[in-house]
Amino acid sequence: KHGFDRLLSSLPSALDKPRSERILEGAFNAVSRELGNAVGYDSIVASGPHAPILHWMRNTGVVKNGDMLLVDAGVEVDSLYTADITRTFPTNGKFTDFQKRLYQAVLDSQQAGFEAAKPGATYSDIHHACMRVIAERLHDWGLLPVSVEESLSPQGQQHRRWLACGVAHHLGLDVHDCAQARFESYQGAPIRPGMIFTIEPGLYFREDDLLIPPEYRGIGIRIEDDVLMTENGPEWISAGIPKQIDDVEQWMADQAAQAK
Repeated sequence: KHGFDRLLSSLPSALDKPRSERILEGAFNAVSRELGNAVGYDSIVASGPHAPILHWMRNTGVVKNGDMLLVDAGVEVDSLYTADITRTFPTNGKFTDFQKRLYQAVLDSQQAGFEAAKPGATYSDIHHACMRVIAERLHDWGLLPVSVEESLSPQGQQHRRWLACGVAHHLGLDVHDCAQARFESYQGAPIRPGMIFTIEPGLYFREDDLLIPPEYRGIGIRIEDDVLMTENGPEWISAGIPKQIDDVEQWMADQAAQAK
């Protein structure tokens, strides 16, 4: 959490400055060296239209007042194991009603994935639980051109236009541990107690997506947490990092006050 604290403390003074994404990246990375070994992977600090780009690591953009800011970053500790966390913030410290609606959809999707994660469940179970919530919300908003069930069918998948990636992966010495594993050893294998993995649904509305109303364009939201599977079910490892809407706003206000 300390890295995100430092980043949020730096946010108000970084707004609207050239390459302010890199200013915030540097704030997080400094803490990773102070308290850990290094960053676990190249930090993603993506503001406004960069946020829908899944692995935006150039971090050359301007963080503008009123945009959404997606930060995907983790600290590698001295044992070389890494965290992998994503939080999405309103750059001015307050979500608009429209931003809240999108953010809450992603949060609800993540919770559905968490509830589907039980000893013996597979990554596919988590994936389908998350995707159902996303498809339902897109349908509610009038963006999905077909029914929820048709979109969720193997022949449909229209909702994947706005969530084109997976929503979970193993975590360990590598941030995708192990990315090249066989299907039957990874996505199709049961999750067992002792395994650590992420749950990270999102919504990604590209700036040039003409199939959606203008107010959606250029917004990307991802919420990612690290999970330990136990004999009794999943536990959030990263529960200390706020993600509920009111908690995020209070966290941002507290860090901004400390920076003054």
